[in-house]
Amino acid sequence: MIQRAGPATAIKTWGMSLLLSERIRFLAVGGWNTLVGYLVFLACHAWAGNEIGPLLTLVLSYLIAVPHSFVTQRWLVFKARGAIGRQFLRFLIANSSIFVANMILLPLTVHLAGADPRIVQGVLIALLTVASYLAHKYFSFTDR
Repeated sequence: MIQRAGPATAIKTWGMSLLLSERIRFLAVGGWNTLVGYLVFLACHAWAGNEIGPLLTLVLSYLIAVPHSFVTQRWLVFKARGAIGRQFLRFLIANSSIFVANMILLPLTVHLAGADPRIVQGVLIALLTVASYLAHKYFSFTDR
């Protein structure tokens, strides 16, 4: 007699496949990395923000947070192996390019479209998150 899986088994299987999905891991780890980056920014601001200003505080916090982001993306999302130095350099190029693209596209779009920056940034976050996933999957963490 063949037994069929019940709804609880189907939900459990669906939940496990969702957790195992690289895209879902990317979003979850990206959310964690965003929180860590913000907390690092707050710590840097508390430590030296008044002396160096907000822009240098942002750069300092970025330099501290990026290695954490690299490690979590490499190990938890893409499960990459191989040349860690080359992957880190590629990761920096991809992340920095997306950061610069955001810095250019946000004011440009707001100026040209006369749109609310809060809406524009929301759209850019969605687009740049997809770009980030693709950049890391096919550039940062490849063995080519």
